Amino acid sequence: MASVPLTLICDSADVDSSTGSCTHAVWVQQPTIIPEFGAAAGTAVSVAIMLVWATAYGFKAMRRADGE
Repeated sequence: MASVPLTLICDSADVDSSTGSCTHAVWVQQPTIIPEFGAAAGTAVSVAIMLVWATAYGFKAMRRADGE
């Protein structure tokens, strides 16, 4: 199992205004730029991309047929 990077955070409600320190810090998983996909989500994204490409190809083919 890979180690998960943790980040120490403090909610703005937990900051002591007189000292500027955090009264209740919490360790959370570091957010990722690209979210983790499951198989179903990956398949859905792949199908959506293929539909866009197929639609573009269809319009290109219609334009060629109209021009000849």
